[in-house]
Amino acid sequence: MKNKLKDIDELIFTFFILLSVLFLTFIIKPTEIVDIIEWKTIFSLFYILVIVNILKDCGFLEWISLKILKKTDRVFVVLILLTLIMSMFVTNDIALFVVIPITLIVAEYCNINLRKILMLEGISANIGSSLTPFGNPQNLFIYHHYNINPINFIVNMVPLEIFGLLILIPFLDFKRAKINIESIEIQTFKKEWLIYLLIFILVVASILGMFNYIYLFPIILFISLIKRVKIDYLFILTFCALFIDIEGLKRLGIIEFFKISYENDIFVMVYSSILSQILSNVPTAILMSNIYNNWLPIAYGVNIGGNGTLIASFANLITLRLSKGNIYLIEFLKYGFIIYMLHLILLVIYLYLKNRFL
Repeated sequence: MKNKLKDIDELIFTFFILLSVLFLTFIIKPTEIVDIIEWKTIFSLFYILVIVNILKDCGFLEWISLKILKKTDRVFVVLILLTLIMSMFVTNDIALFVVIPITLIVAEYCNINLRKILMLEGISANIGSSLTPFGNPQNLFIYHHYNINPINFIVNMVPLEIFGLLILIPFLDFKRAKINIESIEIQTFKKEWLIYLLIFILVVASILGMFNYIYLFPIILFISLIKRVKIDYLFILTFCALFIDIEGLKRLGIIEFFKISYENDIFVMVYSSILSQILSNVPTAILMSNIYNNWLPIAYGVNIGGNGTLIASFANLITLRLSKGNIYLIEFLKYGFIIYMLHLILLVIYLYLKNRFL
């Protein structure tokens, strides 16, 4: 199952890349790439992946996670909250790469419902990452594409986050678990982690526009080479390809097939969420941003649309790949669709009341 899911993941990436190659061969001049790709988004994504992977590889993220677990015996809730909070700051994908292995280890020392918690960690990563501009790739793109004020972005995404948390609560297990966390070896805090944390803060500051992002490139590149950081360059290349693909579809006139003149906030949100189930939420964010001018319903749609089908979000594939066969696909999809529909319904009601009374 793990290898099959990996093949699906790589197949999706390869499709978008090959499509961009076709466009560059027949429709778009290679020299136009400089203007087509939003480089600030690409560089920001690269910075985040490098520094967060360093924090993961050096053991800091595991250290802080296990430190938190030592303070409580409500393991199920703590791991879900850890996923939610971590995904807000280090992206949903990275949060899962950290939390799921820890969950598999912790499950050996306590009686949590492993299958259920792994499914909800994947779902909660999609929800938690929705809050911040750098929580996931689609937010990073929307944030840069529309040049949104960071505080304005977060404030507007709060309702989505609150509704997502409310929906998750009935699915959580609040029972106390007997856990022998002392038997898990936790390394001591290392001073070098402070350097990486400082760089992480600088990366976030550059994403928020406090200084020119290009200034950080030599530092990030140097660290990535010295530390031999394993970066998912295929994912970054795919993200570049998406910009080319959307431009190619635009020049062919195909993008007009996706455009529906009825530009209502609720409609745009629902439409974005449905397309995310089919195209995945990152390409949907880029596509919809080339059609509609109002960023908020698009952001709502592609974020809640991350839960549902297997390809709705790359985080879903990662969850299944890391679970080591402890998740049943049908059950995972059932949970995802239920939460997706409940989330969508609450946001439809919210936007309806907001547009009518505010």
